[in-house]
Amino acid sequence: MREAAYSLPMSQFDKLRQSLKRCRGTFPYRDFERLLSGLGYELVTAGKTGGSRRKFMHEITKDMIWLDEPHDGEMKPAMVRRLRAHLEDKGLI
Repeated sequence: MREAAYSLPMSQFDKLRQSLKRCRGTFPYRDFERLLSGLGYELVTAGKTGGSRRKFMHEITKDMIWLDEPHDGEMKPAMVRRLRAHLEDKGLI
């Protein structure tokens, strides 16, 4: 049901979090996935997800994040702003 979480040293996690907070352009999807893992989100592989659609669920709060994995590996600025606002609203970054 769930994919294994990444384990990041705290300094790398802090760098990713600061990088997302400062980001005004594209952001690497792989880095965002690692950041979510460090924040307690896990990739949900059960259910109806197909193609590039991804769902992440927070282990404790059960908060869900839905997004489309970009084919080029770079999240567009609008997606970065939306996801950054969501994480800020939850008090995670």
